[in-house]
Amino acid sequence: MKNLLWMLAGLLSISLVSCEQNDLLLSEKKLNEKIQKTWKVLYASNNDSRETWNFSNGGVVLRFKRVDPVTGNVKLDTALTGNYSIDARFSKAYVKLSGFSFSDSLVGMTNSGFSAVDLNRAWTIVLLDNDVLYLSATDNRGAIRSIEYIKE
Repeated sequence: MKNLLWMLAGLLSISLVSCEQNDLLLSEKKLNEKIQKTWKVLYASNNDSRETWNFSNGGVVLRFKRVDPVTGNVKLDTALTGNYSIDARFSKAYVKLSGFSFSDSLVGMTNSGFSAVDLNRAWTIVLLDNDVLYLSATDNRGAIRSIEYIKE
């Protein structure tokens, strides 16, 4: 029995150490330090994102620009503000977004197309390293929504 426990402990430690990306055991403080920067949203269709998110001291600023397709000039430069907190558990870590409040007319204006209701929820931190942030959440209709960022 004692040997079995040693073998299980060894296998568990090897599996935890061998994981390339292991945010599961990071503290809320460490995750908060890693997320505090400006992130550029990525899209599957192109890499020319005009939407950035800046996480800093419990606040998040979503900034987006709309470009006139004819002239190429920026038509609109808008910032939406909200709050965030980190909730780290043993098996998952979350970024809880709150305080976003904007009219539905802006939903089509943001590059990501999220409404305030979509944003104000707990987002699972799927990946967080120095250059990449990937968040995922289930919306009120049961659809999985995700946002992929690179460090700006």
